[in-house]
Amino acid sequence: MTSSRQHVIRLTAASAIALGGVMSLGTSAHAANVDVPYECRTYVQGNTHPVYDYKRGFDVTVPAAVRAGKQFQATYDPAPITAFAEYNKTVKDVRVAYRIPEGAKVKKVKLTGGSGLGDSALKVKVEGQDIIVSASGPLEGGVEFDLPTLKVTYKAPKAAGTLNFGPGGSSYEQPGFYWYRYQPILDEWGPFECFPDPAKPQTVLASTQVKK
Repeated sequence: MTSSRQHVIRLTAASAIALGGVMSLGTSAHAANVDVPYECRTYVQGNTHPVYDYKRGFDVTVPAAVRAGKQFQATYDPAPITAFAEYNKTVKDVRVAYRIPEGAKVKKVKLTGGSGLGDSALKVKVEGQDIIVSASGPLEGGVEFDLPTLKVTYKAPKAAGTLNFGPGGSSYEQPGFYWYRYQPILDEWGPFECFPDPAKPQTVLASTQVKK
């Protein structure tokens, strides 16, 4: 897994898988450590506060091509995280969402690896258009942790075409990245919530070709 250090909050001056039945064609294709730009916000003394220029990195591996109607595997490896301890002394309920490629069907999901997660309960669930991976925490700010790698067995659509793999989330109510943090300066808890920045081009983490 690749490492990256991300400062999670920048306040303004005012408030400063061994899976069976998988078929693919040829070699794997992936876009290593692609950064996803997010639109983010947190709460300061009960008011929403924007968080600018936040990105998270992902390494997604998929087959270069698959047969129509057959099963194949995709692997999602998120970059490690180090929460900026000055504003995130403790974080809980960490979540990351991945968008299910249009036309593909989820057959099986599995989590592997991860580090620095302590006694966190790790979960993965399919919710609408997304697959959501979560770690309950609590996790200490300033200490690197790495969410588990997600392995998904998909069934390809019957029609030929391109499957694009991207980040999930579509709003603050359905975030693509989230945690609940303790802010020691103001002695308060609040959410840090993000979704893919709609003002920027849609990020494609990897693609595979469906062939007849």
